Amino acid sequence: MKVNRFSVSTNGVTKVVVVVFGLLVHQAYAENDQETSFLIEELSIIGNRSPQAISDSAHNISQLNSAELQSVAAVHIQQALSRIPGVGLQRGEGQESLPSIRSAVQTGAGACGSVLILEETIPVRGAGFCNVNELFDTHFEQAQQIEVVRGASSAFYGSNALNGSVNVSLAAQGDNQLSFELGPNEYRRAKVAANTGIGRLYLSVADDGGFRDDSGYRQSKLSWRHAGEWGEWQWQAGATYTDLDQETAGFIEGENAFLSEVLSRQNLDPEAFRDTQSFRAWLKTQREFDNGHRFQSSVFVRDTDMAFLLHFLPGDPLEQNAQQGFGWQSAYTLPLSTNIELSLGFDGDLTDGSLRQTQDAPTRGSAFLQETIPVGVHYDYQVDARQLAVFAQADWALSSRWQVLAGLRLEQIDYDYDNLSLDGRTRDDGSECGFGGCRYSRPGDRSDQFTHLSPKLELSYQANEYWQFSLIAADTFRAPQATELYRLQRDQSVAELDLVQSTSFEASARYQSQNLRFAASIYTIDGDNQIIRDSDFFNRNGQGVTSRGLELSLVQQLSDQWSYTLAAAFARHEYDSDLFINDRNINGNQVDTAPETTANLSIKWQPQTRLAIEADVFHVSDYFLEPNNDFSYQGHTLLNLRASYQLSDAWRTQLRLLNAADRRYAERADFTNFTQQRYFPGQPRRVFAEVSYRF
Repeated sequence: MKVNRFSVSTNGVTKVVVVVFGLLVHQAYAENDQETSFLIEELSIIGNRSPQAISDSAHNISQLNSAELQSVAAVHIQQALSRIPGVGLQRGEGQESLPSIRSAVQTGAGACGSVLILEETIPVRGAGFCNVNELFDTHFEQAQQIEVVRGASSAFYGSNALNGSVNVSLAAQGDNQLSFELGPNEYRRAKVAANTGIGRLYLSVADDGGFRDDSGYRQSKLSWRHAGEWGEWQWQAGATYTDLDQETAGFIEGENAFLSEVLSRQNLDPEAFRDTQSFRAWLKTQREFDNGHRFQSSVFVRDTDMAFLLHFLPGDPLEQNAQQGFGWQSAYTLPLSTNIELSLGFDGDLTDGSLRQTQDAPTRGSAFLQETIPVGVHYDYQVDARQLAVFAQADWALSSRWQVLAGLRLEQIDYDYDNLSLDGRTRDDGSECGFGGCRYSRPGDRSDQFTHLSPKLELSYQANEYWQFSLIAADTFRAPQATELYRLQRDQSVAELDLVQSTSFEASARYQSQNLRFAASIYTIDGDNQIIRDSDFFNRNGQGVTSRGLELSLVQQLSDQWSYTLAAAFARHEYDSDLFINDRNINGNQVDTAPETTANLSIKWQPQTRLAIEADVFHVSDYFLEPNNDFSYQGHTLLNLRASYQLSDAWRTQLRLLNAADRRYAERADFTNFTQQRYFPGQPRRVFAEVSYRF
C-alpha cells in the first residue's frame, strides 16, 4: 500500500503560507512609519537580452546579486543556486552537477536539454550538444549576477529551455580585486579582477585535493569583458576560456553507505577522470533610433573539447567529444502605438559536433557483460547541427495597471549525422557479439529535422505601488539531443524520438516595499513525450509527467542590523502515462529524485559596518530513487555559517564553516538494478578562509 506523502506535507505548506502572509500584512502597515530603503532595485537581462528592472520583468525570473554571491563565495555553483526557489541542483563529484528547475533532478542528455545554460545570454553549448555538467564552463566564481528563469522563458529563447534557464553575467567595469582562499584537503583558490586599457580581465585558479581517495581537480578560468560606444552604437564584447582537469570519484554502494565515514571517503573508480576545455567569444551591439526603434544583435563563436572516463558504465569506456560553431542573436524593437511595443528577431546557431567512445581493456563481470561489451570502438560519429528561429514578442499596456506580454517563436533544428564506424551492433571489426549482439548500436547515416511553434502569454496587474499579480500560460520544448538520437543500444537501429514538450500555467504574486520583497508562484506543468531512463539504463520514450508546485521567496531587512532571505519550493512530480517496469505500471508514481520540499533560510546579522555574520539552513526532503518507488533517500538539513570583516577600505577577510553540524548526508542518491542503492557522499564539516584586497 502506497502512502500519499504529499497530502501530509501540505499541512506544512499551509503553515508556511499563513506565516508568510502574516508577515506581509504586518510589514505593509509598518512600512508607513519607515523612510529608509534598504533594498535596491535590481536589473535583469535574461528576459529580452537588455537591462530591465526586475519589477518590470516576468514573474518567474529570480536573481542573485553581487553582494549575495560574494557572501556565498561558492566553491560549487550548487551552493549559490540553492538560494533560488524551484532550483534543485545536485552536486556531483568535483565540479560536476545535475540540474533541476521545476522538475525532478535529471540525468543524461535529457537533463541538460531541459535547462538552457547561458553566459551573457549566449548559450554555453550548441543546441543538440549540451552537457549535463556545462555549468562548470561558466565563470560563476566572479559573477556580478546570476539569473534563473523558472519555467517558460520569453520568445527570445527556444529549444533546451524546456524547464528553465540560467544566465551568468560578469561586469565590464569595477574595482581591481585580488583574493586568495584556503580550505580542507589542500584546497586553494585565487581570483583576480583587473581593469586594463582593453577592458576588464578576470582570472580564477582553483586546486582541490578532494576529500575522497584519488580525487580532486584543478580548474582555471579566464574571462574578458569590454564595453563602449562607437558613434550612435553601443557595444559589448567578451570572451571566456575554461580548463578543468578532474580526478573523479564515483558512487559508493550499499544501503545508507553515506552514513559510514570510511565508505564516504572510498573511491571505487580511482581511474576515473574528466578533462575539458571550452572557449567562447562574442560581440553585442545596440542602437536606439530617434523614432523610438531599437536594434540589438550578438554574434558569437564557441569551441569545446572534453575527454572523460565513463566509470559508471561496464567496461569503463572513454568518451571524447568536441564541438565548434558560431551563431547570432538579433531583435528589432519598435513602438506600434503609445502603449504597444513589438520585438521581432532572427536567431541562428551552426554547430559541428563529434563523439567517439572506445574501450581499451576487456569488460569485467559476468560472461554476458564480457561478451556484449567488447574492446574497441563503440561509437564514432560527427553531426552538423543547424538551429534557426524567428520570433515576435508584443508588450501591450492595456492601462496604467494592466499589462500583456505575448510571444511566439518558430524554431527549426536540423541534424546531419555521419557514422564514421561500422553500422549496426557489431564489434568494430564487423564480427558479431554473442547473447544476441553487442550492447552498443550504431545507426547508419541519416538526417533529422524538428520544427516547433511555441507561444507564451503573460497577463500582469499592478494592484498598487506594492503588489503585482500575474498569470502565465506557455508552451516550451526541446529537441532530442544528438546522443539520444545516435548513441543507441541493443537492437535499436533508429531512435523514433520526437520533440519533448511541456504546457504550463502559473499564477504569481509579487510584493515590494522599502524593506521587503516577496514572491509566490503556483504552477502546473504537463510534460508530453518525456524521455526517461529506467533502472536498467534504458531510455523509454513517449512518457507523460505532471508537475504541481508552489514557490516562495522572501527578502526582508528587519532593522539596521538584521535581515533574512527565504527560498522554498513545494512540488510533486508524477508519471502520467502507462509504463511497465519490472511488470509494474508506474503511472501515478512519483518521479524519482524529486524531493517534495527544498528550502534555504539565511539570517544575517551586521552589528557594525565592517562586520557581517550569516547563518543559513539548507533542507532537502526525502525522495524516491527509482520509478517503482520501492527505495528512497531520507533527505537532509545542513547548517552553514559565514563571517566577514572589512579590515580597511582595501582589505577584507571571510571565514566559512560549511556543514557546521557535521551531518552525514548524500549529495545524490540513486538506484540501479546492477548496484542497488548508491550515493555521492556529502562532505563533512569544513572551514574555508579567504582574504581579499581591493585597489
